[in-house]
Amino acid sequence: MRELKLRNETRNLFIAGVSLVKMASPMQKAFCVLEFNKCRSVITVQRRFRQFYNQEPPNANNIRRWHRMFEETGCLCNGKTSGRPRVSEENVERIRRTYERSPRKSIYEGSRELQMPQKTVWRVLRKRLKMKPYVIQLVQQLKQEDYGKRMNYATFMQESMEDETMADRLSFSDESTFHISGKVNRYNSRIWGSEKPSTVIEHERDSAKVNVFCAISSRKLYGPFFFSERSVT
Repeated sequence: MRELKLRNETRNLFIAGVSLVKMASPMQKAFCVLEFNKCRSVITVQRRFRQFYNQEPPNANNIRRWHRMFEETGCLCNGKTSGRPRVSEENVERIRRTYERSPRKSIYEGSRELQMPQKTVWRVLRKRLKMKPYVIQLVQQLKQEDYGKRMNYATFMQESMEDETMADRLSFSDESTFHISGKVNRYNSRIWGSEKPSTVIEHERDSAKVNVFCAISSRKLYGPFFFSERSVT
């Protein structure tokens, strides 16, 4: 019983200690923001805070949050704002003009050019300007006569699969081209816009490249084979 009572008293002191933690004043928040902007080290800021104010410093999350808030809004105020947007209309217009002029620009590139945090640029593009990052997709151009050929081939394959030995006689192949001179990876490219764009990608023809061919059937794997010619078909 005595041990239980001691534990309860310790718990009450802990709870009371938490409830009596003093909130950081605006001056102390400003001190943390300025020091963090100088050294970019939370531990150094806490050490300097302890030396200057002779009290326990704020935790690392609060220091980073205050610094991020000051960068995005220019203010360390709490509570409800006056209703004005966090990012000024002037900066929103700068971001809009930048991505209308260069819709393929990445968030990182836009952040460096505009001298704004990446999160701010992304939030303005998505929330304020209602723009989306569209992925480039390559599709095969179909001519009018190709649609009938596709239907005839699909019908032929459907009828052929009634033969039980047909699957064993099928081979599936594919090839991929690796450009030695370098080529933009469309999977890492985005086009920012409010509507889905319809764009044409120009590329250099007959540039130095290597083709890789591979095929597979129900019995074995063929390849891979490497060719320096334009195509293996």
